[in-house]
Amino acid sequence: MKTTRFFAGLLLITALLGLIAMVVYRNLFPLRYPVIFPYMLGFFFLVNSLFYLTFNRIYKTGNNRFVRQFMMLFGVKLFIYLVAIVVVLPLFKSQALNIALSAMILYLVYTGYEVIWLTSLVKRKEQSQ
Repeated sequence: MKTTRFFAGLLLITALLGLIAMVVYRNLFPLRYPVIFPYMLGFFFLVNSLFYLTFNRIYKTGNNRFVRQFMMLFGVKLFIYLVAIVVVLPLFKSQALNIALSAMILYLVYTGYEVIWLTSLVKRKEQSQ
């Protein structure tokens, strides 16, 4: 149930970001639309989905282990995003700034959603004990 709600929210955020990007880029910045933006949305959705499943599995083992592994995996996820950006930017030099800004916004939105979701899980568990 909780996992389904997380993925429904993640899918909703992805759809909203895609819609917002389409409206903003078509109306305000038609020449600045990063060609790979839809792939970026898919990549962020996939990475956050995989890490949420991992966090959820670790969370069930206990709080002490969860905190340590959460911090470690959070760093790994950031590293994955950085490597992806470092690989992609040289391939699309003419759109590098737009891609970097889009990646930064996507990272903040997806990470914010994930942190809010995970802290609500921790609070619910503490209240039930």
